[in-house]
Amino acid sequence: MEALRGAEMTIEEPGFYAVMGRSGSGKSTLLHLLAGLDRPESGEIIVGGTAVHSLGETDLVRYRRRGVGIVFQQFNLIPTLDALGNVMLPGLLDGMAERDVRERARALLHELNLADRSAHRPDTLSGGEQQRVAIARALLLDPPVVLADEPTGSLDSTTSAALWKLLEQTAQRRGVTVLMVTHEPVAASYCRRTFILHDGRVAGSLESHGLDPSQLAHRSTELARSA
Repeated sequence: MEALRGAEMTIEEPGFYAVMGRSGSGKSTLLHLLAGLDRPESGEIIVGGTAVHSLGETDLVRYRRRGVGIVFQQFNLIPTLDALGNVMLPGLLDGMAERDVRERARALLHELNLADRSAHRPDTLSGGEQQRVAIARALLLDPPVVLADEPTGSLDSTTSAALWKLLEQTAQRRGVTVLMVTHEPVAASYCRRTFILHDGRVAGSLESHGLDPSQLAHRSTELARSA
């Protein structure tokens, strides 16, 4: 069974964007393809001028380190490392000097209001703090694109709203593209534009920033039905 069938999506300017759709519509598959975690059977994937679909394994590893940052729903932090160590990890794996990596990681933790939590391990951090550590880790190597797969799926509504605002500010402040998969209209209302996936195809997109979530949900349903 094909998860995506002729899905076409273009983002030309940095900003905060969302992909919405029902369970099974292909949202996570799309993100995995953009991240280079899966390979398409056909078609093209161009991210920041890089033809991801044609990369060899060595270049694909390099792309996953520097071309994209990934924020997962379950945080995926290393339990034996403190917050600083988790943020530093991609830089160390990339061969950067430890001193430089440490300085950059500290700066990111400070930027995300986690400076006083840098020596704490994940099991002593709140869910929101763990997700902010994950965002810092994703930003460490200055990727032009950040992919977020249901990043607030395990957080309460107040913490979720703070994270959506943080992702919006991150896109604006750093001039990067943040693409978030979500099933929540309230999450998409923080985004500049929302793409609607339906049965493996992009049914369309709509300007969503500041849109009332109920109106956004209604319009996304209409787009899906018309696909």
